[in-house]
This record gives sequence, C-alpha cells and structure tokens, in this order.
Amino acid sequence: MPQRWGIFYFDEDADPMIGTLIEVEIPEIGREKFLKVLCGTGREFAIPVPPEMKTALEANAWTYDIPSDVLSQLEVRT
Repeated sequence: MPQRWGIFYFDEDADPMIGTLIEVEIPEIGREKFLKVLCGTGREFAIPVPPEMKTALEANAWTYDIPSDVLSQLEVRT
C-alpha cells in the first residue's frame, strides 16, 4: 500500500489463509476496511469488506457468506 495511506486498524489472524484486517485512510475517500489475504497460489490480495467487520476471521467468513464460527471449523478450503 502506498505510504501516504494511514493504517488505523490491524487484526492479523494466526492462519495466513484467513488474512489480515486493516482499516486505511484513503485521501478524498475516507476510511475503508480491507482484508489482505493469501490465496492458495501464494498471491496476496486486498478485498474490500464492510466497515462493521471487527476481525480478520469475521471479514473472511463474510466473503463466503457464512458465520465465522463455521469458517474456523473448516479443515480444508478451496
């Protein structure tokens, strides 16, 4: 991310496949939340998530439209 963006919120899950939730101040837009994730091929992506997300696990579960407790119980994801 460009250094001019201020990171205000940070929650990194122990599982790199779950990712890191960050809140970023974007000039002329304001604060936005993103989930930085590592895909199965090793590439990193930043996915925009709703502002009410509080943890990386919650944000990742939101992308699949499932509860976070269900996602945390999965052993293999594709």
